[in-house]
Amino acid sequence: MKTIVITGVTSGVGRALVEVLCEKGEKVIGVGRSSDKLDRLKNTLEDYEENLHLYQADLSDMATVNEVINRITDDFPFGIDVLINNAAIVPKYKRMSTDGFELQYQVNHLMPLYFSHRLEPLLRKRKGTIITTSSGAHKKAAFDKHDLQALKKYHAVRSYTRTKLYNLMIAQILKEKYHPDINVFTVHPGRVKTEIGTKDTSLLYAFLWRLFTRKGFTPREATKTYLYLIYGQTVDKDALYFYDAKPASFSSIVNVHDSQELYTISMRQLNLK
Repeated sequence: MKTIVITGVTSGVGRALVEVLCEKGEKVIGVGRSSDKLDRLKNTLEDYEENLHLYQADLSDMATVNEVINRITDDFPFGIDVLINNAAIVPKYKRMSTDGFELQYQVNHLMPLYFSHRLEPLLRKRKGTIITTSSGAHKKAAFDKHDLQALKKYHAVRSYTRTKLYNLMIAQILKEKYHPDINVFTVHPGRVKTEIGTKDTSLLYAFLWRLFTRKGFTPREATKTYLYLIYGQTVDKDALYFYDAKPASFSSIVNVHDSQELYTISMRQLNLK
């Protein structure tokens, strides 16, 4: 039995992963923002109640995230096998978190790094795996170290693509830093029919998102690559970015120098060493 932590579990790919992994008999630790949705998820999966552990945390509030990570660390002292950093948002308007960061920058970028760093000791105990949900949209992003949070001119989609680029850049550093004890991967799940493009946005944005994903994968179909990285016997552990259960090409912008600079700045912002 594997012990697997997943963020963003109340909808989309995160919820589908919880369902599939519970069905496989794994111990699933889910983190979500809405307590009501977590309750509904728990009721839906009541047959797996013994192995399903749900925690409420708002990733835009570091204090609640810190509390939940402390609880997970106390509750599962023997280690975890997999961490899936899946939670993400795409708010239409620029908003700042309670911690003073642009919301997408904190939830989509800083929190995967924070979870990875804080849960590193538990992952090392099991020679575990970190999987972060990136996106093919990262290829449209630019890297501007002087405006990492895109505060000068916010645009929802542009900021989203930027944070998905950051996911790859941070994973590049963690892969080298944690080798060989922890495997580090990023995933492009594909065009998935999820709610991410319809939350906290305009009617027009929501309509365009539904149109864009109309012929996309279902969330359960999108779990394919994650399951391959968890169970596959022939995974290329040197590869950084995966799509459709195989290594894929990624933006040439991703380089060790800029990735290290982003990592250093982000760790400082999180007050981590």
